[in-house]
Amino acid sequence: MTYGSFADTLPPPANRNSFMSLDPEQKIIEWLSRLTAKHRHVPAMVTADLLASSPLHGGSLDDWQIVASLCGYGKTVFQAIGADLPLTGAEIDHFRRNHRDVENIIGRDFLVAQCELPSPLSELYGLYRHRARMDAEAALFVAQATGSVRVASGIADLLAVGGFANAMEFITHLGQTYSVPAAFDTSDIIDRANHEALRRLNLAVDHPAHILKLSPDEIAVLAANIADKNTLTPDAFLEKSRLLAEARQDTNRLPLDRQFATAIEQHDLPLDLAWVKRIGIAYANLFEDWVAHIGELKPLLKPSSLALS
Repeated sequence: MTYGSFADTLPPPANRNSFMSLDPEQKIIEWLSRLTAKHRHVPAMVTADLLASSPLHGGSLDDWQIVASLCGYGKTVFQAIGADLPLTGAEIDHFRRNHRDVENIIGRDFLVAQCELPSPLSELYGLYRHRARMDAEAALFVAQATGSVRVASGIADLLAVGGFANAMEFITHLGQTYSVPAAFDTSDIIDRANHEALRRLNLAVDHPAHILKLSPDEIAVLAANIADKNTLTPDAFLEKSRLLAEARQDTNRLPLDRQFATAIEQHDLPLDLAWVKRIGIAYANLFEDWVAHIGELKPLLKPSSLALS
């Protein structure tokens, strides 16, 4: 995923020739390669002097790059609002690693094969379902290892914000644009996995259903059940992906702190949709001042820790 911040750390334009010249399947592959890249380019203007002068406590440049890759906003954005590093790179990496690579790679191909959508939409929807299973599993494993849902909750907020902020990366099918990052917004699935983890953490420690009693196989089955029951239908996912791409394009001319708010105010993103509310909650958690003036969002400014719909 790309990095975003103010002018000195903005990501490359989403419509640059090197990306837009690719066919839709290649764009999805490029997006996956960015997500899994070990080392990323550091913008030249992000200097050691800038980092040394930052009032924020903690967080290396790599930490901020990883955060930006998920949510689309970098160090200077958080610095401008006086916010600290939401999660360390180590915490994010710990979450990302807590799933079964081989089984999930095979599973993604199976999920794509199951889908009746035309390519590349089937690839995009299959990627979404694949990520939902992976992230549900990661949330449960991290909760089992740490006894907490803090990291997974933070990941959910970052992914929800990134679903909108990164939505300028899109594929086109039959004249309509579909956001690729929508496939990575598994915030609702993570929320539900966290809810289940908390329920099991609150059981007596010797209870057979306590999360500490679950084997890796049992966690994998539980994660698959959570994902299968709560993932969006193909039609709902495509609507989300389309609305995100269009809303982000419509607001691209605006300053970063006005883009999501304007999309809500202009009803490009209807707040009666659960996933729009979830993105609003994530913005309220990470960038409260950006949405505090919106009357429709005021009930979301002090959300519950899990934000279940």
